[in-house]
Amino acid sequence: MKNEKEYNKELFIVEAVIGVAATILMLFVVFAAALLMNIQTTVSVALIVVSIVSYIIICLGLTKMEQIVGYYECTKCHNKQKPSYSSVLWSMHFGRTRYLNCSKCHKKTWQKKVI
Repeated sequence: MKNEKEYNKELFIVEAVIGVAATILMLFVVFAAALLMNIQTTVSVALIVVSIVSYIIICLGLTKMEQIVGYYECTKCHNKQKPSYSSVLWSMHFGRTRYLNCSKCHKKTWQKKVI
């Protein structure tokens, strides 16, 4: 149990580092391509499209990592659950808190991520 918590904490850190690095890299490429727009328009547009598509793919992978690691705890009944990937992907969220359906009390609540 202790090893699982430590492993989950490490995965949270890895997820955050990858997310920040991907965001910085995507912004750098988009700004660099925007500066090249006057010289090579097609190359600039291609760079922007590739960086945004890559960023979206990375974000989808990070969402999957968040869904797998730890549990979401219902604020009403304190049930801990692992929702499906699609419900995590499409739910409203603020940080690691998501508006999800509870599998026990069947109410939609803001559920916080717990390890």
